[in-house]
Amino acid sequence: MRSAALSFFLFLLPVSLDAQSPTPVSSTTDHAAMPSITAARRAGDVKIDGRLDESAWNAATPAVNFTQRDPLEGQPVSERTEVRVLVDDAAIYIAARMHESDPSRIISTLARRDESVEGDIFEVNLDSYHDHLSAFVFRITPAGAIRDATMSADGDQDNSWDAVFQSGAAIDALGWTAELRIPLTQLRYNVRGDSVWGVQFTRYIARKQENASFAFTPKNQESGVHRFGHLLGLGRVPQVTRFELMPYVRTRSENLIVASNNPFRDSHEWDASGGLDLKYGLTSDFTLNATFNPDFGQVELDPAVVNLTPFEILFSERRPFFVEGREIFRFGQTRSNNNSNRPEIFNTRRIGRPPQRALRSDVFGFADSPEESTIAGAFKLTGRTAGGWSAGVLNAVTMEETARYIDTLGQPRKTPVEPLTNYFVGRLRRDLRQGNTILGSILTATHRKLDDPELANRLRSSAYVAGLDFNHAWGNREWAVDGWFAASHLRGNEAAIAAAQLSPTRYFQRPDAAHLNFDPTRARLNGHALELTINRISGAHWRGGITYQEASPGFESNDVGFQTRADQRTIAPIVFYEESRPGKVFRDYTIAPFCTHNFNFSGDNTFSGCGLYLEGRFLNFWSATLRGDYFARSTSDRLTRGGPLARNPEGGGFRIEVESDRRGAYIFEAGYGYSWNVYGGWGSDLNAHIQIQPSPAFRLSLSPGVSISKALAQYVAAFDDPGAEATFGRRYVFSTLRQTEPSMAVRLDWTFTPRLSFQFFAQPLTSATDFRQFREFGTPGSFNFAPFDPTGQISRSDEGMYTIDFDRDPATRNLTFGDPDFNFRSLRANAVVRWEYRPGSTLFFVWQQSREGEVAFGDFNLTRDAGSLFRATPENIFIVKASYWISK
Repeated sequence: MRSAALSFFLFLLPVSLDAQSPTPVSSTTDHAAMPSITAARRAGDVKIDGRLDESAWNAATPAVNFTQRDPLEGQPVSERTEVRVLVDDAAIYIAARMHESDPSRIISTLARRDESVEGDIFEVNLDSYHDHLSAFVFRITPAGAIRDATMSADGDQDNSWDAVFQSGAAIDALGWTAELRIPLTQLRYNVRGDSVWGVQFTRYIARKQENASFAFTPKNQESGVHRFGHLLGLGRVPQVTRFELMPYVRTRSENLIVASNNPFRDSHEWDASGGLDLKYGLTSDFTLNATFNPDFGQVELDPAVVNLTPFEILFSERRPFFVEGREIFRFGQTRSNNNSNRPEIFNTRRIGRPPQRALRSDVFGFADSPEESTIAGAFKLTGRTAGGWSAGVLNAVTMEETARYIDTLGQPRKTPVEPLTNYFVGRLRRDLRQGNTILGSILTATHRKLDDPELANRLRSSAYVAGLDFNHAWGNREWAVDGWFAASHLRGNEAAIAAAQLSPTRYFQRPDAAHLNFDPTRARLNGHALELTINRISGAHWRGGITYQEASPGFESNDVGFQTRADQRTIAPIVFYEESRPGKVFRDYTIAPFCTHNFNFSGDNTFSGCGLYLEGRFLNFWSATLRGDYFARSTSDRLTRGGPLARNPEGGGFRIEVESDRRGAYIFEAGYGYSWNVYGGWGSDLNAHIQIQPSPAFRLSLSPGVSISKALAQYVAAFDDPGAEATFGRRYVFSTLRQTEPSMAVRLDWTFTPRLSFQFFAQPLTSATDFRQFREFGTPGSFNFAPFDPTGQISRSDEGMYTIDFDRDPATRNLTFGDPDFNFRSLRANAVVRWEYRPGSTLFFVWQQSREGEVAFGDFNLTRDAGSLFRATPENIFIVKASYWISK
């Protein structure tokens, strides 16, 4: 039956929903034949105001041949577009004239720097190394909203890079115009006798959803930096001095909820600090970044979450020093569509992390522990040579952190909670065959000074990961093979390495895992991980690939990376059928069947699932997606959290999403998902996103959602009992879990000018979590649970303590645990005024508020929980930060 269903999915693939013919495009690409534009030497003043009224622009020959990618692929742009380029010894100048038959229909959007916009756009991409691997991105709207970013070889863009450049735009009777002046100090390039850079110009006409480019790439071929045109006439671009200083000062005022007898904290506290960032161009292609006493505080809060798993949740990086230039440090970038359990070798959120030793209030009484580790200093050296070598080195030192507490005699004490730590990352990459082949390596090292015995028993003294990766494309980039291999090595005392063996990442203590060996005397732990994927990445209709991944039981990258799972092998095939030409119903659509199969190193099948993904964009520019999944019965080596194997039941699920036309003042998105298993477990979620933009400068978005689930096997506790022979001398208690979680995200963006903006974000969240029907795990390898007899085996005291008497024998020890039911309530709000008062120099005014609480109800009552949330006493933080950019 299951194979028949999959065969039916595959049978559907070649059936075109509109019976269209393949797009007639060339199957080969000659890079030398890509279009070119010649820059002229600037001979006269140019005022960057977007008006193009200077005579200097007349010396430049315009590029006028633009080709649509959407909606009419391969057709000339519907509105004439002209781009000119000037150059001098200090900067590149770009002017664009976007003709418009009806200028009143131009959609002019004003937004904060780097924010996405729904309006007309002109974008410039510069491959200044001309290595077809990376580029700088500059975007402007008719209202002057700007965006700058870096682009990787496959077209992915990173908005974290901020350049100091000039821009201007204006609307007139002919359409709209844009001017950019990009200083050479902001770019990276190799000095050559007669420089040639890669270039791409793109125009987006919002009312037509038309995307037209200077260097056209058909949809059935892989686009990216390697398909850019050529920027000629630059001559010998000189090496310029690049020296930038960015001092900052910050004040912070906190209004907190603090007990009146707390000896360490007051309800109102404030502090001030300062620091310095430095950027120095060692050459035109290598840059040194350093920071001293950095302020790595985030102006936007991490979202609130309720996590009932044993696995850590890691949030995205927003700190400027780490996000800028991080592309060079990315390791193992493949074209795989299966990334769910892939370990990260380097994740910058590990640097400056919260202290890893928590002081329990029932042991230490009052305790005052820092929220994050202090980064004493850090530096980065990044660059690329003319011979195709890319290199990056990052080193950071975090200080030892101590917590204050009151001991049992009432005396104030201090104890270390995070050691002095050094983090190092080195990356080297070699680009060959115009970027069609890339070879790379990485080394990460973490060293901790563990003078405190308690920390030495918790943390590894040193951790290393070394890896090699590659990308190789051939057949005019129709086919590609990518892969990587990494090895890890941990060192520490016996207690620290034992903790690594017992962690949820690997569970070496599992009693029925013959391939695992928990050794409490180990002082080292080694492992490896790898991935290999082969894909067809371009073609008229058919694409797809197959991926193999594995992480050995001993592999560990969490010291300066992120990993939730070891002891796993994965094989994942996927096929895409795509139609990009408009038909009678769809403007374009995709059909993709896929499968994923996971195994541990003992050969147990820990997951098997197949599904079908459908995505279509209608002629009216609405779009929809539908995904269906089937999960076969499999083995679980994680359900009992270090105990014997269990069973994952057979089940399935689906999700449907709809999105409206994004050209109007109102945008609507909605999605619904449902999953189930054969034993009666289920989960559903409904979410929406509403965006209202009544004016070019004002945008309000509301994102309500609710999720409801019933899990039949929520882990509660484990209990050693020699009499439990069936489960290897340990009993495991589970429960049914009912969880209801409504949420809302509110975001307001009000942009006064391209340099002055206000943003507000608020996220109220409530979660009702009800544990019921406590049961004992019965048979290893099964999904069998025996309920406790409420008349003699399980009881609940008036204080909310559960007691389980497994064998009804008063002489034996019982299991006791607190009532796990809870209602979590959280409100996080954040408001930011950002003013770039001079180029590169910014002033921030930040307000953050949090309201949070937890009560042992378990039942869902939205009126009660929401009312309690808004009545809760808030904590408020006010921050003012000013930076000043100095450049030579």
